[in-house]
Amino acid sequence: MKIITIHEPLQVDSDPRVSRRALSVHRLLLRVALSAGSIFSWLFIFQYFYAVSPDTAQAFARTALLYALSQVVISLATPLSARLLRYGARRELTAASLLLGAAFVLLGATFQGLWGSAYTLWGVVAFAVLIGLYRALYWIPYDAEIRGEEVGVGKSVWREIAVALVPAFVGFMLLGGGVAPWWLLFGAASLAFVAIAPLRRLRDVHELFPWGYRETFAECMAPENRDLIRGAMFDGAYGAALLFIWPLIVFLIVGWSYGVLGVILSLTFLVGILLRGTMRAFIRSLKLHESKLVNTLFVISPWILRLGVATPLGIVLVDSYFYTTTPRRAGIDPVTFEQSGDAGHFLDRYTAIKEIGLAIGRIFICIFAAVLALNVSLPLALIAAFLLAAFLSVWSAR
Repeated sequence: MKIITIHEPLQVDSDPRVSRRALSVHRLLLRVALSAGSIFSWLFIFQYFYAVSPDTAQAFARTALLYALSQVVISLATPLSARLLRYGARRELTAASLLLGAAFVLLGATFQGLWGSAYTLWGVVAFAVLIGLYRALYWIPYDAEIRGEEVGVGKSVWREIAVALVPAFVGFMLLGGGVAPWWLLFGAASLAFVAIAPLRRLRDVHELFPWGYRETFAECMAPENRDLIRGAMFDGAYGAALLFIWPLIVFLIVGWSYGVLGVILSLTFLVGILLRGTMRAFIRSLKLHESKLVNTLFVISPWILRLGVATPLGIVLVDSYFYTTTPRRAGIDPVTFEQSGDAGHFLDRYTAIKEIGLAIGRIFICIFAAVLALNVSLPLALIAAFLLAAFLSVWSAR
């Protein structure tokens, strides 16, 4: 079944480059907001649960289950968001940015004590729901007309470096209680709201998604889509281990220091940006990328090494090794983790069920780690989660 895509002309300027620049500015502002607020929000929630019940395993399990709740919202809302694209992507991008900003404002107000301690848990749960709705609604536009209108490599690198430096900046702001967590969240919310402004110059796209709500989930279980949904679930579980569980563990390793965590995240992102191309070119020059055994070792070994790191330097070395050697098809961009179009389409049927599969995979590994943490021990739960991620990463690299 063919997907019909309709492009509306720009009201301000018919030049497609204007639309591409508008999207670029919007993405930059939103990525900075996410770099400042996303990982740190879950750390704040983890500390809240620890304050309620000073047990690290329970705090981890509750945080993981809350993250899983946000993924449940994504999986349930994705078919609806796909249907709503018939009214225009610009509206959904605007609504998603508003929801992201509202989520940060709500969490900041909750931790500031605006609702009172009796309602803190409800505020935290509402944050997870809003984050899930944001992710379900936020589809990055893919416009074939402006696909090739890329900025220069130098400008792109500097933009990536700027985004990568945000965690270190935030960590130093939070260091020693210099800035209260809620002010950070309010700042991230402000950036999300400001990111809406460039969208008025974005070329609107209307996608006519062919499946109804129940039909979308039925297709997820259809025999012909099993390989796609299975691969998406594995990718989702692997991604949650890398982008949710691992930062929490790093936070514990560095003694609950926001400053050290921020520096580690920024350093590893910078190494990945600056050296990933060089390392991959070196690997190709030796024809190592043609060896399935070598590729498998590159994918598995960072997870095995993570089990043994106990110092900030060790974390930087292991993560730098991961981001510079992992095959591209198995790598995950830590600062660009939203839904996007595939194969020249902004949205097609398979993109939607793939996103549902990703969410299901994240739910699975979070519940898996939480149950083990509550019933066995936190160290064993993390070892099991990382070994599972190592296995799933091999599947992703196939």
